[in-house]
Amino acid sequence: MYRKLLTLFLFATLLSASVSGAERGFAIIVDNDTYAACKAEIDNYRSVLEKEGFSAVVVARVWSDPVQVKDVLYSMYQSNNLKGAIFIGQIPVAMIRDAQHFTSAFKMDQELFPYKSSSVPSDRFYDDFDLKFDYLGKDSVNNLFHYYSLRWDSPQKISSDIYSGRLKPTLPGDGGYAQIRGYFKKLVAQRSKENELNIITSFTGEGSFSNSLTAWKEEGHTLREQFPKAFYDKSSVKFLLYNMYPYMKDIVIDELRREEMDLMIFHEHGMPHRQYLTATPMSIGIDAYTAAARRLFRNTLRKEESPEEREKMKQAWMNHYVVDSSWFAGVSDPDRILKDSLDDIRTGIVLEDVLQIKPNARMVIFDACYNADFREERYIAGEYVFADGKTLVAFGNSVNVLQDKSSSDLMGLLGMGFSVGEWALMTNILESHIIGDPTFSFKGEERAKIEFYSNDTAYWLNLFKTESNSELKGLALHMLFKLEYKDLPDLLVKTYDISESYMLRLQAYHLLQYYNTEHFGTLIKRSLYDPYEFIRRKSLYSMARIGSDSYIPYVASVYVNDYLDERVFFNSMFCFDMMDMEKLSDEIKRQFAENKSYYNKESALENFDKTLASRRSIAKMADAVTDKSKPVNVRISAVKMLRNNAYHTKVESFIKVLQDKSEDLTLRVKLAEALGWFTLSEKRESILSAFKKIASETDTDKALKDELLKSINRIEVYMR
Repeated sequence: MYRKLLTLFLFATLLSASVSGAERGFAIIVDNDTYAACKAEIDNYRSVLEKEGFSAVVVARVWSDPVQVKDVLYSMYQSNNLKGAIFIGQIPVAMIRDAQHFTSAFKMDQELFPYKSSSVPSDRFYDDFDLKFDYLGKDSVNNLFHYYSLRWDSPQKISSDIYSGRLKPTLPGDGGYAQIRGYFKKLVAQRSKENELNIITSFTGEGSFSNSLTAWKEEGHTLREQFPKAFYDKSSVKFLLYNMYPYMKDIVIDELRREEMDLMIFHEHGMPHRQYLTATPMSIGIDAYTAAARRLFRNTLRKEESPEEREKMKQAWMNHYVVDSSWFAGVSDPDRILKDSLDDIRTGIVLEDVLQIKPNARMVIFDACYNADFREERYIAGEYVFADGKTLVAFGNSVNVLQDKSSSDLMGLLGMGFSVGEWALMTNILESHIIGDPTFSFKGEERAKIEFYSNDTAYWLNLFKTESNSELKGLALHMLFKLEYKDLPDLLVKTYDISESYMLRLQAYHLLQYYNTEHFGTLIKRSLYDPYEFIRRKSLYSMARIGSDSYIPYVASVYVNDYLDERVFFNSMFCFDMMDMEKLSDEIKRQFAENKSYYNKESALENFDKTLASRRSIAKMADAVTDKSKPVNVRISAVKMLRNNAYHTKVESFIKVLQDKSEDLTLRVKLAEALGWFTLSEKRESILSAFKKIASETDTDKALKDELLKSINRIEVYMR
């Protein structure tokens, strides 16, 4: 009955909207109370969209669960050419479980931690219609939260059908309604103006990219590729680093307040309530260094509640640093606590700051953890879009994210007139979200010339061949990938080899790894020496994920020669225990012997031996997986290591555990899930063969069979 009523409701709604197939459908999903309180402003927004060529439909009701919302969206997608949606007010939040392979970094233990913290709030539930979930229930405290488990028979790759944005107020009741009304008033006012994206500031906070200058310097090159029109004077594009000034907060605030600011990019660490800009402020001179060190001691001691432990820490520091007890004075002094607290506030932007800043950056990208965590009543990205000022849209993450991910893929599309939602369709992951209006776009002439929604392979192939702009070429490659163009692997290799564009080569690298050919494994031997640091960094990561001993000379070369490339160098160490460690040790020592640039080769070799021993120790922990003398919980803990550490040399022994029906069922299920992370492994054919055989056996437990089939699907995503 519900679906029949829903169909009749949508038919009547769409009929009254007089929709033609050529118009772009857009859904404004809002709860009844919010719509009643903000009707005039939401209707004005709808009118603006209709003037811009959308068929915008307001759907207001009491939403009891996410499936209700998704049913409406899917019906509109089938009959109304739906391209996007915005969720306004108190719209149910799908909390996704058993899908951590869809995230960049999130791997919180789902058994150890509560459902709320170990699930990922994600609107991919709404905008990717192919994903399948099992309903696990509603949160016992927050009625908006509904928990879902990704099914084994669901696609194991995100490919959103529509784009979406969320506008969840950070204040309750009337305060929240006032926020929404204010937001749409400033949005409508700003959308009446034609504004090019040509004023950009990028800020990199302490700890981002391991403070690597070789990683940081690349953004100047990539943004120039993506936004060539923005580089017209010294103030049009700025690159700020955490240590340019003792407290960068004031400088960042000035940038956010610039009337003309279009795009602010934050590469930083974050929490729902805070942006971390600097940690220990830059200090100049002995007095400043001393003050910073004493403040660090005090803050560390305050985290320890036990008086006995505090004394142990003091004694250890006095012995190690050769200082006296005066360096720890003021730990419990109220005045000193207040002063240290104020100094701490100067190192980051907190929720209360945003209201005072009144940011004007039309769009803000938070390349950070948790800044867009809309599970919380208040969250940084929400405060930005609701604050007075001109900020209209934010792009951020609901959980933690990987530092080694590309946060600017195809970002140049924003400067060509593509909407934020259209850009996000190409780049979204489980945790990434648009906060605000996803239809917002800057002025740009190129968008009108592009048939963005074309499903014609010939169109995109012709665009790739005739277009000179590297971002549009990258878009064409993504569309050809989506449309499963059969000759794409060869085109990707050729593109990588001849393109001068950093970002286009990166797109070729990204897409090629999904093909079951030798192309990718061979290409990374060349891409390891790419001029673009990020490609070099990821090439080493891929070598570790493949695990072939043929990469040992390349890994050794980076470790011996590229130690100033901090992030690349770090990834070389990540490779150590993914290959034959004895062969790797011999090769590194051979290359050390030939190297004549080290001023202290003996010390470098000593550091290598320590690093290798550490990686050996970590790898040895994985032996517990197959050790029947260990308790099951210890073996399961070792299994969980495999998600981050693809120990290819141990795959055969892991498969034996899976095949052994006398082994603990939970252990076997967890192992089936963990081996699903071996997506690029040179042993993946063996994994798939064993998985398919076990899954086909009639006496295989359903839970194990489902996990095996899920992992098969996950691995085959990378075996086109």
